[in-house]
Amino acid sequence: MSSKKEADIFELYAKDPEQADEIVFGRVPDEGRRGFLRGAGLASMGALLGASIPFHRNMPSGLIPAALAENAFRIKGKDGLTILNDRPVNAETPAHLLDDEVTPTNRHFIRNNGTPPTNTASENWRLAIDGEIEKPLNLTIEELRANFQQYG
Repeated sequence: MSSKKEADIFELYAKDPEQADEIVFGRVPDEGRRGFLRGAGLASMGALLGASIPFHRNMPSGLIPAALAENAFRIKGKDGLTILNDRPVNAETPAHLLDDEVTPTNRHFIRNNGTPPTNTASENWRLAIDGEIEKPLNLTIEELRANFQQYG
């Protein structure tokens, strides 16, 4: 067993980006202006096309490749879901996790067409029943819990 401390890629690049390039990719930076422009052009082309760049040796030195720079996106309380997007948040449950007769909350899919609401405290929620009715109602969550039978 090695006594060497393993550093994550962010620590490695923060300490010495050029040494990190040599450790991770085995490349030595091209100090010249042409080397930089060549690498920047290839990186821009890859970003524009949305493709990974297999010829990483031609990238500018000292930069963490985008595929390695992203932290894994997680949704609290939703383990096992497949994240489709993080802006807006969209996630689905893999078929092998849908064995239950009723889908539990932690495995229910997530679909957002915009930004999720910031005020998620249930004490501020209200249910409004109005329209062409004789007696409009506006109930809090607590009133619903206290006045109606719950089924679970």
